[in-house]
Order: sequence, then structure tokens, then C-alpha cells
Amino acid sequence: MINEIRISRLDIGMIQQELESNKPYEACGVLTGTINGSTALVEKALPVTNVNRTRASFELDPKQFYNAWNEAEKIGSEIVGVYHTHPASSAVPSLWDRMTMENDLMVWVIAGVDGMRAYIWDNGIKPVKINEY
Repeated sequence: MINEIRISRLDIGMIQQELESNKPYEACGVLTGTINGSTALVEKALPVTNVNRTRASFELDPKQFYNAWNEAEKIGSEIVGVYHTHPASSAVPSLWDRMTMENDLMVWVIAGVDGMRAYIWDNGIKPVKINEY
């Protein structure tokens, strides 16, 4: 199980900018990189269109998700996680997030009004430590 995710200062800033520029709607994207043991190393955060375009949920554009997955695979990377924003609430999984995470093995990074946190599903929601590099 992943218990740490390493994200560059540049990508953290980009996700925070996505939070601000998409208000009042949720923004989302994918995190590509590699997994080494229990650590996910994010090499790139890629914004993806939120096809729901709502204030309380997100759905990654399937074509953009596939393109990101394909590009990552070409360079020996993979999608290690997803990110989305909570423009009017804290960085904790909503009920919708929790239900969706049960079917997903990736790290979820949530940027909210109180900062950024990461989680993974492992027989329940577990926090994942974010380390900036």
C-alpha cells in the first residue's frame, strides 16, 4: 500500500491554481509517475477536464484520461493518482469521493480551502503523507 506521495513544488502550485481558477466548480486531473515500494513519485500533474462541471463532484474526461495514461506508458510511467479540488470545503473525501474510492487503487489528492491532503482506499480510507520536492 502506498503511504507517501512525493509531488514537486511546481505541481502543488499548479493544483492550487486549478482550485482558484475553476471556482466555484471542482477541477480535476491525473498524477503520472512511478511507484517504488510504498512511495508514489509524481513526475507530472496533468489537468483533465471535469465533464461534470459541478460544485460538488468531478468526472475525468475519459478521452483525456486515456491520452494521459497512454503518454505516461510511452515513457515508462503510469498514472499513480488523481487530484481534484474542493473549492468551498476542506480537503477531506466527500461521501461521493468515499464511494468512488472503494473501486480505485490510486492515490487521491484533494486540494481544499484548508490545504492539500492525500488518501488511498485500503479497507477504508487511509491518509497518505504528501512530501514536496
